[in-house]
Amino acid sequence: MRKQLLLAVLMVAALAVPSFASVQNIKISGDVDSTYLYRHNFDLGAGLTAAAPTNTSDRLQSNFLTQTRLRADADLSDNVSATVGLINERSWNQDDSTTANDSIDINLAFVTLREMLYSPLTVVIGRQVFSYGNSLIVDATGTNNVGPGASGITGVAQDLTKQTAMDAVRAILNYDPLKVEFLYSKISSGTVTGVPDLARDDVDLYGVNTTYNLGDDMKSVVEAYFFAKIDQSVKRSTIDSTGDKNDVIYVPGLRASTNILDGLNIQGEFAWQRGNKVGTTTSSSDIANQKREAYAAQFISNYSIPVAEEYKPNAQYVYTWVSGDQNPGDSYGNTNPGSVNRWTAWDPMFENQGGGKVYNTLFDLTNMHIHSASLSAKPMEDVTVKGTWSGLWLDKNVDCTSGTCDSITIRQPDATASRTLAANSSKKGLGNEFDVELMYDYTEDVQFGLNLGWFNPGKVFTSVNDDMASQAILHGNVAF
Repeated sequence: MRKQLLLAVLMVAALAVPSFASVQNIKISGDVDSTYLYRHNFDLGAGLTAAAPTNTSDRLQSNFLTQTRLRADADLSDNVSATVGLINERSWNQDDSTTANDSIDINLAFVTLREMLYSPLTVVIGRQVFSYGNSLIVDATGTNNVGPGASGITGVAQDLTKQTAMDAVRAILNYDPLKVEFLYSKISSGTVTGVPDLARDDVDLYGVNTTYNLGDDMKSVVEAYFFAKIDQSVKRSTIDSTGDKNDVIYVPGLRASTNILDGLNIQGEFAWQRGNKVGTTTSSSDIANQKREAYAAQFISNYSIPVAEEYKPNAQYVYTWVSGDQNPGDSYGNTNPGSVNRWTAWDPMFENQGGGKVYNTLFDLTNMHIHSASLSAKPMEDVTVKGTWSGLWLDKNVDCTSGTCDSITIRQPDATASRTLAANSSKKGLGNEFDVELMYDYTEDVQFGLNLGWFNPGKVFTSVNDDMASQAILHGNVAF
């Protein structure tokens, strides 16, 4: 650990020495975030059975974590800059060299080229972070779809990792008030040892995102986008097999934001998914495929309440709908082309919503209606308090067409295998969550926070698997 830390410091110091490169300006920054994490019953009582109603496998977490980031930004010329960011995430007293906690990883490594070819064009190349709109489709800082990786907290609280950057190339055309951005990101290189690479098992993300500021008094913004995720890794191992298809998702969408009244902002977004859904291959002659036809919509309202304005009260309401699939077990292939059903379950893509919530850790963003209402205020200077209620309902009932009902799958924050819980076929209530957040800005660079959350499972769960899940996250962040 000490050797790696020394090497990391030397790397940053090397960037700071002008004699090694033509450097106009360099900035060193970073942060240290120390967290106490308490989580109880995130399996919703999966250890319970009707025959053994005593919960002998009650899940409990009580850990201290530290997440450390160090970043160097160097301006090589007026139009060229480079950024390198290092990160270490670990549980306390877990820095033995045999564990992932000992690793210092490259979190950021990108170059920014401004006015490339001509003045409106900026190109960003390398491992970087980016987001679009309200992060319903793509956000490189989201943790919901991140693989296990080498983070030291993967086996503790993967959903809290900050190691989320993506390898990408972005071309940004700024024709103010119009902005157009093209994106290519390598999600997975798959097998890279072949020469040539005959495995053809990469996962790629393509996109174009446009935003236009209308310039009216309501500060209205319109956004249109198109993203495509091409997953070749799900095909059979046999190369060039007839009938093999990629798992493909095409996502066009629209978003608009406007301030209809002083202090009242409303936003609306709609997106749909087309393409091909690859199912489980059970036969060498039959590839399970379905046409995608899924939808998502979101409405957001933010209102700065004009009462007791010294406390800055603010109310927010968010409604999110992501479609589900009524017949997830149905598929068609080369020998069964007659299926009339389509895959209508929304794919979460790379969303980043609901961060810090219990339900965000447990459930993928698919087959749901989510209503969320919150109220925040500043009861004193530098202190912010926020309370949030979130209600979740299924879009489609669990499938019981095969004679037995499908179960509900919940993810686990420590990256262990997902839990499957029995479900009631006639119910749609997933549950209700209540969260209380407290933030204290000790100084401009030091912040303390407390997040308390309780998720009460709904009627879709059977009585033996409906225990309440709770969490407490206390952290202190120092930025420099």
